[in-house]
Amino acid sequence: MAISYSNRAVGQCTIPVNTYANTQQFRAISLGGDATVTNPVNATGADLTNYSQLYGGTLGTVTQYLKFADPVTVGTPVTVKLSVPTSVLSVLGNVTIQPFVNLHQSGGNWTADAVGVATTDASLLGLLNGGGDSWITITPKTAGNVNVAYDGVWVRMSGITIAQSINVYGAFTTATGLATDPAVACGPPIDVLSGVRAGTVLGGIANATGTVTNPFSAIDTDPTYITYSELFVGAQVLSQVYHTTIFNALSQTGDKVRMVLQRPGGGLLDLNAITNFTIQLYNGGTPVGSAVTSSSGLLSLSLLPGSTAGNEKYVLELAAPVSFDRVDVQVGGLAGVGLVPGLRIYDVKRIIANPLTNVNGDPGTSATVCEGSTSTFAVNNTQTCTTYKWYDALTGGNLLHTGTSYTPAASGLSTTAANNYYVEAVRDGCTETTVRTPVVINVNPAPAITPGTGPRICIGNTATSWSYTGATNTPNTYSIVWSAAANTAGFTNVTDAVLPPGAISITVPPAAPVGPYSGTLYVKNANGCLSTGKPFTLTVDARSTQPVINLTP
Repeated sequence: MAISYSNRAVGQCTIPVNTYANTQQFRAISLGGDATVTNPVNATGADLTNYSQLYGGTLGTVTQYLKFADPVTVGTPVTVKLSVPTSVLSVLGNVTIQPFVNLHQSGGNWTADAVGVATTDASLLGLLNGGGDSWITITPKTAGNVNVAYDGVWVRMSGITIAQSINVYGAFTTATGLATDPAVACGPPIDVLSGVRAGTVLGGIANATGTVTNPFSAIDTDPTYITYSELFVGAQVLSQVYHTTIFNALSQTGDKVRMVLQRPGGGLLDLNAITNFTIQLYNGGTPVGSAVTSSSGLLSLSLLPGSTAGNEKYVLELAAPVSFDRVDVQVGGLAGVGLVPGLRIYDVKRIIANPLTNVNGDPGTSATVCEGSTSTFAVNNTQTCTTYKWYDALTGGNLLHTGTSYTPAASGLSTTAANNYYVEAVRDGCTETTVRTPVVINVNPAPAITPGTGPRICIGNTATSWSYTGATNTPNTYSIVWSAAANTAGFTNVTDAVLPPGAISITVPPAAPVGPYSGTLYVKNANGCLSTGKPFTLTVDARSTQPVINLTP
């Protein structure tokens, strides 16, 4: 049988669909007649917080059969959640996971036909996560590495000379599919694994003394942060305790891990003072990225709003550089003076990265433009399987645009108030959204003047004055752009000349022929804002013919 951890979310933009074993039977035999399975139905269905307990009694053999409603197709991995105490790890050759078909009764006892190779001994030890909870994922195969179909799996404990027990939470297969309407929660935690690892404890895992209490309190979505799970290394500080949150889908690169933590008993939290505090991200059972320690630049720690002195709680955020579906928090494994041997975890979440924006290609959230112009905002940390929506309010409001960039229409921008917009990220087909990132466009109004009637000048004169009134928004320069015909006649464009009060002086070429000459007047203010152009006509008039006076004697 090939043994591997399956990728809990195969591909992107998908959410997993687990199919759980929904019926069970068991068989228990022992010399003392005390072997049994307690709460056997707890090992069926989708609730992975409850378990059945296989108790071996005196030299007993206990088997629990977990069967799916329909036969499982060839090549489909199956996952079994187990909890194995440290005292049993040394005799794992007596614990077996076996795929089966044809569950039936024989002589009053339940039995089934094995298919494929059993998982046991060193193979099982390699898949376990220390002393405590583990997901064991196998793909049923023959000894010749050929995939087989199966109806379910059995878990068997046998031949243990002292009374021992293991916990069986359930078994399931996983398929992936596109997120569909109505939107669902695509990234919530679905399970917690916790327990103890040997670390550098002399004598191995059997001597490790750490504990994890109330592990599921870290994912109970308590908004008041009252309930918590506590990791305690115990007297043997060289052991390691772990708390692993499992999410129902693979994250997108850039998603964040958000935790609410506390030093046991309250007080200021210094991660460097926690005994070997480490976070490791996983894709299935495979570590991804380097282990994140208390000194990592990927971590940020801030006081939870509303915390009180002596009961301080902290928000820890990890900017994950990789995709992941498990977050493993580990404490312990090192001895040191003054180290705190534990940690409280109130909450573990995975959140979409808040949108970060560019303005006209440069990082930023605000722009100042002149009336008649606009700016383009764009998300610069886009994620796959994610849609970006632009609104006119921080909450609620009107949806203005959907896309990775947004250019408000210049005609709709106010010149008297800030033009505020907000962008949020939404995971496709899911209910998860971010808080909205605000961006703003401030508009400087354009200047203007009201010029008088187009000037007239007699041919041969070289200057005229053109009066104006009604200057608004403090224009301080002017420009004149002449038509091609005027340029041919010798008129020269004027660019950003100082605007004199009341009247503009216009230079006329001395050789300009009689006729009208078209131009466009612009004014500009200190903000660099340019008015709309005002077309005008300057007219060169012919001189009147000198009268001839005849004198009659």
